[in-house]
Amino acid sequence: MASLAGCREDEKLVRVDYQNSELHTSDGQMITETEQVRKIGELFEKVDWEKGNVKVQMNREEDLKLTFFYRYDKNMPERLEEFEIWFNDGNPVEIVDQNEHRYGKLGAADGQKLEDVIK
Repeated sequence: MASLAGCREDEKLVRVDYQNSELHTSDGQMITETEQVRKIGELFEKVDWEKGNVKVQMNREEDLKLTFFYRYDKNMPERLEEFEIWFNDGNPVEIVDQNEHRYGKLGAADGQKLEDVIK
């Protein structure tokens, strides 16, 4: 998992929280199952990120919000990374990394896999 974008070599992705925008609730869901977390991390390694800082304005509210929890030392708090995701019916998934202020796309097939892993 060390090669995950935004992840330092000594960090490990240990949890993913998600909130479905359709539900319009403040309570999200938590993914802690190791295999699911690993699959999500692997899919995010395939995101094609644009270079440099970008400001993104979308025509609709995101479909999903993800928060990655990285642990690098059991005696230290986890580091968080937040993403907003738009699924686009058979087209690439669009992702905004709120921490790094960057925009990326994930191919449609991998986007469907991401959606399946989370749901």
